[in-house]
Amino acid sequence: MKRNLPKELRSLRVAIVSHIFATGPALDLEEYLQNKVRLLVFIGHPFSYRKEINSFYRSYLRGKLIGSRLAYPWRLPEPLIYLKDAFYTLLWMLKQKGKIDLYIGSDNFSAFLGLILKKLGKVEEVVLYTIDYMPQRFKNPLLNFLYHFFDKQCLKNCQVIWNVSPVMATAREEYSGLKISDCAPQILVPLGMWYKRIPKLPLSKKNRYQLIFMGHLLEKQGLDVVIKGIPSILKKIPEAKLVVMGTGEYENHLKNLAKRLKIEKHVLFTGYIERHEDIERKLARSALAVAMYKPDPASFTNWSDPGKLKNYLAAGLPIILTSVPPVAKEIKNEKCGVIAEYNEKDFSQQVINLLRNNSKMREYSKNAVKWARQFDWDLVFAKALIQTLV
Repeated sequence: MKRNLPKELRSLRVAIVSHIFATGPALDLEEYLQNKVRLLVFIGHPFSYRKEINSFYRSYLRGKLIGSRLAYPWRLPEPLIYLKDAFYTLLWMLKQKGKIDLYIGSDNFSAFLGLILKKLGKVEEVVLYTIDYMPQRFKNPLLNFLYHFFDKQCLKNCQVIWNVSPVMATAREEYSGLKISDCAPQILVPLGMWYKRIPKLPLSKKNRYQLIFMGHLLEKQGLDVVIKGIPSILKKIPEAKLVVMGTGEYENHLKNLAKRLKIEKHVLFTGYIERHEDIERKLARSALAVAMYKPDPASFTNWSDPGKLKNYLAAGLPIILTSVPPVAKEIKNEKCGVIAEYNEKDFSQQVINLLRNNSKMREYSKNAVKWARQFDWDLVFAKALIQTLV
């Protein structure tokens, strides 16, 4: 189903400001808008744990790149990193000729900077694109206070709030005390993927017993439970293999765990893969995806909408996951995946049950592809912009 975008979109001057790792919805929004607006400005601030930490700027006129900047790679303590990011955002935005019609900040700090620019007359309207939200965002009390201060200002002063999960609005109300009715409109903009670009292969052309994971390697991802479950899976399915795509602070721990369990031959760590198309091809060739999020009250996954799940589904991958992300219940109800307890015994049993059942694998794969269609970025962003601009 196609959605008709407002005619005025073509004449708009739009800015996107975001903190980024490797991929992410802000970069997808940049790709989506390049050829749809008059002027597009993208300002990216890499997270401190990324290898390349230069803040950068790109601008497009009618889809053609007309300017770019790369900032000095400052190595700073976390609080100073945000000051650096604010400096470059304000500098590059103030240098823009004319007024930006729509400024989209993909976190409350970036959106708050947009509100400052609106006060200065450089921006017409501001949207907060909430990718992650959680009550205890930072361990540092001052940073956590500022995080919620910026969020409240955005709730009261932005034109629209884009939330990736339906639980974000109620979580904010409970924590901040601001009633939803007293805030800017909050609309649901779930994370998506480029549905048409992701290959869809029949089960007969997949690596039949290959499990796969993509993402940042952190403890909360639950990959230690996955790796600990591999020996039990191998007893029933000797051909089983796990592919881990990504890198992060937990990588060495996971590699050492696989070595201790003597399953190195069955666990492949690809490291960082730059082109998302290459990631999507590897997903399509796999049989089953894993997302064993660790149950942790302090994890933002409790309120978010993990983007990797949509990529898995679009590639026709049934998912073995915990009940941590809000979308887990829908995935189960739509018969696109199975919820497992957070332990290696239940995880391995769920994997074995699914991998050994050809008819169920085909059914779940078909359901995954069908249900994922609604999360194509073309549909998700079009709907969000219609609700924002009309």
